[in-house]
Amino acid sequence: MAILRLLSEVEAPLGVNAIARELSLAPSSCFKILKALQTEEFVEFDTRTKSYSLGSGAIAVARRALDPSRAFSTVRPRLEEIAQAYGIAIGLWRIIRNSRMVLIGFAEGASQMRIHMSIGQRVPMLVGAIGRANAALLDLPLDEMKRAFEGLRWQTPLSFSDYLAQVEQAKQSGYGLDEGNFSPGVTTVAVPIVDETGAIRYGISGIMFSGQHKPATVHKIAEELIAATDWASRRLVGRSPRKTSTSRHRQPAE
Repeated sequence: MAILRLLSEVEAPLGVNAIARELSLAPSSCFKILKALQTEEFVEFDTRTKSYSLGSGAIAVARRALDPSRAFSTVRPRLEEIAQAYGIAIGLWRIIRNSRMVLIGFAEGASQMRIHMSIGQRVPMLVGAIGRANAALLDLPLDEMKRAFEGLRWQTPLSFSDYLAQVEQAKQSGYGLDEGNFSPGVTTVAVPIVDETGAIRYGISGIMFSGQHKPATVHKIAEELIAATDWASRRLVGRSPRKTSTSRHRQPAE
C-alpha cells in the first residue's frame, strides 16, 4: 500500500532503489513486492528506464471504490433525460466519511457551452446547493452549524446569516439553491437522497450557467430533481417515496 501511495503522488516513475529508499524498505523486499504488483497489473515497469508507475489494475479498483454500489450506472439514464431536456449538467454525489461528499457521476445535456466537473472531487457536505439541502435535513445546532460554516470555502463568500436563511428556504422548498457562491456564474439546485433510517447517502445537483433559465424554470428543474431522487431512492437505498419532514437526519456510519 505504501508503494502504491508513493507512486500515486510522484510526478515521474521511480526505480526500485528510489522506492526502497523513500519508504525505508530493503531493496530485495521492495523488488519482490513490485514484481507481485506488476503481475496483478497494479504497477507497470518500463524496461527502457527501469522504473515503475501505477498500472491499470489500480484504476479498476479506484473506480469501484468511488462508486461501490454502482449507483451512477443505476440512475444515469434518468439523470441524462433531465440534463438533455434542460441543457444542464447533473452530478451525483456520495456521502463519505468525515462529513464530506465525492462526485461519482456526471451527466451533460446538449449545449454549445458546457460545465465540467471532475469525477472523484471531494468537498465538504455543507457547501454549495447540495450543502444547503443537507444542512436543512441535518438540522444541526446553531453553534455546530457555525463551526462547520467557518470551515467552508466559497468562490463568492456569503455571510453566515445569509447561509442560514438559504438553509431555511431549502427546508421549505425541498431543495438547495446556490447562485454563484460555490462557483461564479453558475447556478445549482440540489436534492439529497436519504435511506430508511434518515441518513443522507447521496445527492443530486443540477448545474447551469447563471441566467441560462428563468427562475420559474430553475424551480421546475428542482422539482424534476425531487422526483428523480424519489425514483432513485427506491433503487439505491430501498427507501419509499419521501415524506415532507424537517426532522433531524443522521449521518451514515461509513
